[in-house]
Amino acid sequence: MANGLSEFAIDGVLNHLFSDAISLTKPTTLRLRLYKGDPHAACAEVDAVVDDTAYAEQAITFEDEGTTTDDRVYNDLACTFPAVVYGTGAAAYDVTHWAVFADSTNMLAAGALPTTVSRLAGEPLVFAVGAIYVELTRTA
Repeated sequence: MANGLSEFAIDGVLNHLFSDAISLTKPTTLRLRLYKGDPHAACAEVDAVVDDTAYAEQAITFEDEGTTTDDRVYNDLACTFPAVVYGTGAAAYDVTHWAVFADSTNMLAAGALPTTVSRLAGEPLVFAVGAIYVELTRTA
């Protein structure tokens, strides 16, 4: 599962570390969005095509596991999307990817779900602690 940084985040980190041009500011709010394809490839966000608040972005927080051998940050609280209602008769969507946005504006990272999730009426979607993570690869 590729859970990597977006072009926006990569550019921001590189410029923050090596250039005087831009300084990164930590986002005040992180939001989790659901997708029906890879958001790195500009695939459609599920919320943009479904008339159901069960797909609306949700707040998410992260914490470093605290080890020097783990290059990941994980969601530190469960993140719940409410039960699907289908108020206007919209069909269910298969959710395949997620993305984390800074203040609902810029995508910071995205990844694939381990398996496709079909949202069924009356069922919430819960991401347990540690289910959403972003990782970087160390060089030897």
